Amino acid sequence: MLATLEKIKRLEQYLSVNQVTVDPVLDQSIDKILAREQGRLHEMQLRLSAQITEFENQYQMTSENFSQKYQAGMLGDDIDFIEWAATLDMLANIDIQLSLLSPAA
Repeated sequence: MLATLEKIKRLEQYLSVNQVTVDPVLDQSIDKILAREQGRLHEMQLRLSAQITEFENQYQMTSENFSQKYQAGMLGDDIDFIEWAATLDMLANIDIQLSLLSPAA
């Protein structure tokens, strides 16, 4: 991960100095990398959303209602509840990651 971040920083430095002569292939490659990562995150988002729907159906409770009760300590430490809470956290993190990868409006 650190090596990737270092490469991105080098590329950023290169582009800031060499904006006029940037190869269009480089720009296209970056677009493809971003699109690939967005696609991967969308797939994870779909899987996690399906898991959340299963929890909601199984316990006849919305995730919002679940979160309120779980945070208040009203549901206990059942493994399903721990997984449900973790799945909601992962989904929220994916939403943040997707917003970071999306072009600025």
